[in-house]
Amino acid sequence: MVPVKAVPLVLIGIALAASAPAAAQPKAPAIAQTCSACHGLKGVSTTKDSPSLAGQPDVFTQYQLVFMRDGQRQPGVMAGIVKTLTDQNIRDLGAYYAALPPPPPFAKAEPVDADKANAVMGPRRCGNCHKEDFSGQGETGRLAGQRPDYLIKSLKDFRSGVRRGRGMGAMMEVSVTLEDADIVLIAHYLAAKP
Repeated sequence: MVPVKAVPLVLIGIALAASAPAAAQPKAPAIAQTCSACHGLKGVSTTKDSPSLAGQPDVFTQYQLVFMRDGQRQPGVMAGIVKTLTDQNIRDLGAYYAALPPPPPFAKAEPVDADKANAVMGPRRCGNCHKEDFSGQGETGRLAGQRPDYLIKSLKDFRSGVRRGRGMGAMMEVSVTLEDADIVLIAHYLAAKP
């Protein structure tokens, strides 16, 4: 009988890791099929003026859906859909989209001067709420990798008062002095961020 040499522990660990199933994608709630028409199958939008939801903070998505359902935010074509959402639907959608990988940097974002973008955003302290990497947190949305057309629309809505953000005027305050060129600059800068 041939003696079996001891197998190094590291090789056993590698073998076990290779045989382990890949991390499962979160299970989409049934209502997410309706959302995918505009927001993408995996929450990454390919539709103009429709945000990507993948990687958005759970609480942010829930708040936005409640604001839309309860009429505090005018959702346009989503009005009929959000009125039917139950509290459980909203919790499920928030958790689902938060568990998805965030969108990659937006491929068609126009190149912009980062120093100019930061000169506009810095005094407005955007990173305080949205985090320095713009990945969002709590009630504040992820901006990194978002569609620039959607960011432009949102900033213009905040500036005009059509949209308020978290039920407060913080976004209106920081956007009211933005020129259209500033908004475009910011939108493309954020869209290109990972």
